[in-house]
Amino acid sequence: MDNTVDLQLITRIVNAHTDTVMRIAYQRTGNIHDAQDITQDVFLSLMQRDLSPLSENELKAYIIRTAVNKCNDFHRRLTRRNVVYFDDTEPIFTEEEQSILDEVLKLPKKYRDVVYLHYYEGYQVKEIAEMLGSKPATISSQLNRAREKLKLMLTDD
Repeated sequence: MDNTVDLQLITRIVNAHTDTVMRIAYQRTGNIHDAQDITQDVFLSLMQRDLSPLSENELKAYIIRTAVNKCNDFHRRLTRRNVVYFDDTEPIFTEEEQSILDEVLKLPKKYRDVVYLHYYEGYQVKEIAEMLGSKPATISSQLNRAREKLKLMLTDD
């Protein structure tokens, strides 16, 4: 790919997928500011790739995979210590979504991802397996275990 960036394509992609990336980053980090940083990193990395051969479904899967990878990178970095956040942003979830997401965030990481992608983003088990590089049976088991844990957590409250 040459150094010119198709700004119309990038603008369309950003407009279409910012919510998805923000929600994934937020549920993985638990912090709106970190989610914003990760979202920006995802779209900056997209600008460095030739996206023209990708179908819309492939593009969305690539964006989600990139978001998950950026979140993993974020957690590996040690430079996020002593950070001060300002809470001046609008919420990205409704009050009901946020209360349920708070419970989802209490799940182990491997369960959080599959629950989020299935229930919040509407992906099927096979699609999630492809995105996360797992087998469908593994994703199905994780989803079932997460449901059981959530049910216990929600009935205890």
